[in-house]
This record gives sequence, structure tokens and C-alpha cells, in this order.
Amino acid sequence: MPDLPPPSPHPGKGPGVPRKPPPGATPGAKGPGPKPPAGAKAPVPKPPGATTRRVPTASPPPPSQVIIASSTGDEEEVSQVRQRVGAGTRAMKGVSLRWKIVIAMAGITVATGVLIYFVVYPKAVGQLDDEIDAKGVRIVKTLATIDLGYWRYVIYGDAERKGKVDTLLARLATGNPDEPSWDRRIKTNPELKAVYDQVINPLGEGLAPLKSSRKGDIGAGSDIVQITVIHARGNEGGSVQAVEGQSEKGLTKGDNRGTVGGVQIIDRKDHSSNQDVRHYAMAVDAGGGFQLKFNVILSLEKINAAKSSLRTTILLPIFVSGLLGIGIAIWISTLITEPIKVLMHDIEQVSSGNLDHQTTPVSSDEIGQLATTFGRMTEALRDAHHSEVEAKAIEHDLSIASEIQSNLVPKRMLKVPGYDIGAYYRPSKEVGGDYYDFIEINEDLEGLIVADVSGKGIPGSLVMSMARAFIRMEAERGHNTSPGDTLAKANRMLAQDIKKGMFVTALYAILNKKTNELTVASAGHNPMIVWRAASNTVELVNPNGIALGFDKGPVFERSVKEERLVLDHGDRIVMFTDGTVEAMNAKNEEFGDKPFEDLIQQLATRDSNQMLNLLIKSLDEHKGAAPQSDDITIVTLRYL
Repeated sequence: MPDLPPPSPHPGKGPGVPRKPPPGATPGAKGPGPKPPAGAKAPVPKPPGATTRRVPTASPPPPSQVIIASSTGDEEEVSQVRQRVGAGTRAMKGVSLRWKIVIAMAGITVATGVLIYFVVYPKAVGQLDDEIDAKGVRIVKTLATIDLGYWRYVIYGDAERKGKVDTLLARLATGNPDEPSWDRRIKTNPELKAVYDQVINPLGEGLAPLKSSRKGDIGAGSDIVQITVIHARGNEGGSVQAVEGQSEKGLTKGDNRGTVGGVQIIDRKDHSSNQDVRHYAMAVDAGGGFQLKFNVILSLEKINAAKSSLRTTILLPIFVSGLLGIGIAIWISTLITEPIKVLMHDIEQVSSGNLDHQTTPVSSDEIGQLATTFGRMTEALRDAHHSEVEAKAIEHDLSIASEIQSNLVPKRMLKVPGYDIGAYYRPSKEVGGDYYDFIEINEDLEGLIVADVSGKGIPGSLVMSMARAFIRMEAERGHNTSPGDTLAKANRMLAQDIKKGMFVTALYAILNKKTNELTVASAGHNPMIVWRAASNTVELVNPNGIALGFDKGPVFERSVKEERLVLDHGDRIVMFTDGTVEAMNAKNEEFGDKPFEDLIQQLATRDSNQMLNLLIKSLDEHKGAAPQSDDITIVTLRYL
């Protein structure tokens, strides 16, 4: 296999020694971070009861350099929650929501009114024009239905006709035209007088039926200005007027409105009265070169007044409804926007970092529900901020614990002439429950121990520290050359203080540097793997014993046993914790004892550092992207 650099290099300390955090990394953090600015203090937990306030600055510093000051005078890093909500708000641009609502509602109201005007007014005006046109056409048609001979008689009737009738009557009555007795008889006899008048003047007073002055009839007092019937004969002609008034010659030329049923309709203006009139005319051929022309002139004064009144009637409600719509729009927009303004103020307070601000709903509608939801969100942000502060304090504590634990790991690699020794340690969390140690008992004896605490994290690290202290004290204080006795005495002290349910497994070996003899004792730990160079075989050394902390003394002391073995040149021993062989991949498959033993057999001839590198590489390849399930500790020794 190719030589690889150590998976967890520790500059200046050799393999297996926990490495220092890279430059710029926060202690206890899992990955490298930006290097803090010069002079910046490390984050510290806020003492209980201390209040925080934002330090005013001339301009907002970068997120990585934002700090807050506590009442204790210490500086602490602003939480990411406050950084996220403290971005500030931009000044509002454009038209406000209130005026948008007002403009929209007022625009709809005015547009509706204008639409009504342009739809209703032309239609109403058209109906008025149709009414007066129907009236004018009806009058012309009525005149045209009278016998044309009658009109010639009316137009050209005179005294000559009366004289001829009188002569005829005189001759019929006396035979003497100069005898006037018939005339007296007619005048004195009403019946004869009526027949005479009917013959002489069959129309009575001309067109008297058309000259009624009653309102609603065709005649004086109505909107009829003039009715004339003109009879043309060559270059001569005559006419009769049913209603006296302005003649056709007194009218201006006007706009032709078209023809309805043969009647031509023209809008004109009368010169004398300066009023608008409408002229209806129709020509009828009377035969023999004669032509009758029927003219009706109607005043538009009442029609124009009605149009003006109609325009006012339509525009006034539109104007009033427009003002009313604007007022209602302002009222409604106020009802909508005032709660929004209050909510916007609350949002600005929270966005500026004031997570203690309380949001109180001012309405029970959707905006009120939104305010209630925002209030709950603010509470969640406040809780998240507090949790983040607490997490940072815990992270800081973990970084300190990690640093303390790193100081408990040997600062130097054991150097024994004729031996190649290496060690590797990697916790699954910031702090772990595994440890290894080298204990110098005397000039000839050197102790090697690997231990594993049930549990990980801070509890495991605390118990690990206790176990290390007790074992070291018993080994060094009395120069105890018995690994079993050392474990038994350490168990007496540890069992009194350890939490119920927790325990420590350990494998403790004492190397005699002169005789190359190993004395091994186990407290319920994984077996020691011994590779024999001469036979290229693997042996498992697993003395009897129970874990530290299970029993306060008698049972442990009766159960713990020791084994001795002598190393030959090339032989290698490997001590490890269960996190090594139980390393799991994403499918929860363990690496396994047998593959680990086979791997050691393959790599036993390598130097210790290279062997550890390849062991860890194989474990990591098996683990893949899965998280590390347990602490990993390996100590190996080879007799050269």
C-alpha cells in the first residue's frame, strides 16, 4: 500500500496527539472558520443576569466582526439570529398603499360614471331626437294624405268663385240675375245659409283644424313654428299657411340629417329669433306640371333644454358618486393601512434587532391574524437567539473541555530503545470518552493503557478524566508493577464517585524494557492483538476482568486477572477501543473484528506511523459519508 500522510496530523507532537485548531478556527468548532481580527476577543458566555446592548458604530461592521457589549464590560459575538434580522429596512419608495387604494377605488368610480354618461346620454339624446323627428314626419305625412285637388282649391280659392256661385243661384231661383231676393232668402234661412257657406267656403276658415291653441295639439303654443303648403305652377305659384310664423326664407342653411319615409330633415337656425329649428319637407307631384311641397318647421328650444337638463341630471350624480367613492376609498384604505402601519413598525423594531418587542394585533381580520403570527415568529426568533447564545456558551465550554482533554493526552510519544511505538486518537464529538496514556513506573517498566468510557461527550470526558487520574495516581505513587492491582485500587475510588450505569473498560500493559516481557490486565476491554513475526500469525490476549465502576471492590478484585507474554524480534501488539472495530457505514454495517485482525496481519511489518495511517484510511473508506459513530483510539508497539 502507498504511504499516506496521517489522517489527523498533529504538527510537532507526532501521530496520535490531538492536533491544534487551524489558524482562525474557533475552539471546539468542527470546521475551519475565518481568522478573527487582530485584537478581537474570543466569544465568552454571558454571565447570568447580564444584559446586552448593541454597540453603536459609525457604519455597520462586517457580519464576522459585529460585537455587542454586556453589562459586565465583556464583549461577545452577535448571534447569527440578530445578524439575520438586523439588516435594517429600506426607505419606502413610490406611492403608499393607502393612496394606491384611494386612486384605484376613485378611478373605478369615476370611470364607471364616465362610462354611464357616454352610454346613457347619447342614447337618451337619440331618443329625444327620434321623438321630435317622428312628430315632424307625422305632420308632413298627415298633410300629404289630404286630396291634392283640395289643396289647389284652398290655395287658389277667391271672390270670383263666390260670384259664379251667386250668379248660378240667382238664375236658378228667379231667372233674373239682378234679382237679389234669393240672397235674402238664404241669409234669413239658417239651413240654406249653412249649405251656401259650405259650398262657397268648404274649408271654413282655411286650415282651422290645424290651428288649435290647446296644449298638446298641433298649433300655436306648441313647438311648431310654421306649417306651409306650396303649390308651384310653371313660374307662378301659391301657398297656404296652417300656422303663421317665420317663413322658410328666414332660416339659415343647415345640416341635412337624412330622409325618413321620403321626408327630408334639416337642422336650421331662425334669423329673427336666433333659435334652433328643425325643418321637415316633402315634395309630391300633383300632375299637369304642378308640384306640392309640404313644409313643417319645429322649434328645438324644448329639446335642447331637455338635453341640457339630462346632461346635468347624469353628471351631477356622477360627480357626487365620485366624491362619495373617494371618501369611502379613504375610509377603507385607512381601515386597511393603519393596522399595516402598526405591523410595519413592529417589523422594523424586530428587523433592527429588538427581539423583545411585543406585537399587539389592532384588528381581528387577516391583518390581525398576520400580526399574531408575526408576534409568534418574533417569540420564536427570540427563543432561537437565546438558544443560539446558550449554544455558543456550550460550544465555548466544549472548546475548553476539548483543550483540557487534549492536554490529558500524552504530550510526547513514548520512546523506548529497540521499540517502534505509535498512537492515534480521534473523538466522535468535540470531547470523547476514550483515552490512552504512557506511564513511567521505574527505569525498567513502562505502562501502556487504553480505556473507553461508556458514553460520549462531556459526561464521558469527565469520567475519563477521573479514571485517568486514579490509574496514574496508583501507578506512579507506589510504583505499582502489577497492572491488575493498579486497576483494582483505581476501581475502589472510581466506583464511589461514578454515576450509576456508567463504567470504564481498560486494557493496561506493563512493558519490561530489559526482558521484553509484557504483563497485561483487562477491565472488560477488547482483547490485545499480538502479531508474531516468526509465524505471521495473530494472537488475542484477553485476560479476565470486569469493567471499572461496576463493583466497589470485592467482585472486581476477584475477577481481574493478569497474563504475561514475551515479545520476540519483529512482534507487534495493537491495543484499541471498540469504536475501531465497530465503525459503521451508511448501512449500519460494522467494520468487524476479523477484517481488523486481517488488516493488522497485512500491515504488521510497516513502521507504526505508516501502519496507523493505513488502518485509519481503511476505516474511513468503510465509513464513507456516514458520521463517526464512536471514539477511535489505537496504540501499537513493535519490538524491532
